[in-house]
Amino acid sequence: MSRTDLLEKIKHAEASASTEVVKAEQEQISANNRIPLDREELISKERELADKKSKKEINEAMEEINGQKTEILKKGKKDNLRMKSKGEDRIDKASQKFVDTFLESLA
Repeated sequence: MSRTDLLEKIKHAEASASTEVVKAEQEQISANNRIPLDREELISKERELADKKSKKEINEAMEEINGQKTEILKKGKKDNLRMKSKGEDRIDKASQKFVDTFLESLA
């Protein structure tokens, strides 16, 4: 290989290397520019997942609360009916006792 061929090869290699360096620098700049976008995308996805999870947990808690509320209302109605029944019995007994006492006082 002659000296000029060798110099020509070196020139091509340097030009190729220079082009590769420029490409690498551009890729690095591009990657650095993508980092904030990737970070924002990741944050957005994680925020969305957290929102979904919290909504699911809130819905589950609301269902549990509604179930407990229903039980409490049923128990309350049952207790109210029982107290009403006892109250009516006591009113009947008291009324009867009043009438009996009144009739005794007339006799």
